[in-house]
Amino acid sequence: MQQDAVDDLLEQWREERPELDVSALAITVRIEMLSKLMKSDTAKSLSRAGLKTWEYDVLSGLRRQGPPFELPTTQIAKESLLTSGAMTTRIDHLEERGLVQREPDPNDRRGVRVGLTERGMVIIDDAIQSRLTAADVSARILNKSERAAFENGLRKLLVSLGPSDSE
Repeated sequence: MQQDAVDDLLEQWREERPELDVSALAITVRIEMLSKLMKSDTAKSLSRAGLKTWEYDVLSGLRRQGPPFELPTTQIAKESLLTSGAMTTRIDHLEERGLVQREPDPNDRRGVRVGLTERGMVIIDDAIQSRLTAADVSARILNKSERAAFENGLRKLLVSLGPSDSE
């Protein structure tokens, strides 16, 4: 198998500090490097649809809800790990672009629901296709069983390190 930059990094540590077990770095450093590369690929694919990554995140969150394609602003902020103030700014921007609209929440007098506009629906449906194509290109070197094993390993890591559902 072909070596990569991480193999070189690990070998240097093994030579300099042979008493250290650097095997976990083989995974974490590769994930960090892949994350940088994939974020760049994602941004490029979404720019073709006229979106920034954060815009895609909000719009796709609404699109995945099914009809009527809306959520309370507090839930969007929570899912995006953002403060309500930061989410308000983002929603303002998307509303100015005609991609979302705000409506009073019928279940909460103080609440606001955000929903996709027709234009927002067209944009996000185009963007998801670009996003899926980019993801497929990124993972093309892995066969079906390798993809499944990689997905399972990453899920296991994410579940163990990520926030719990109660957070």
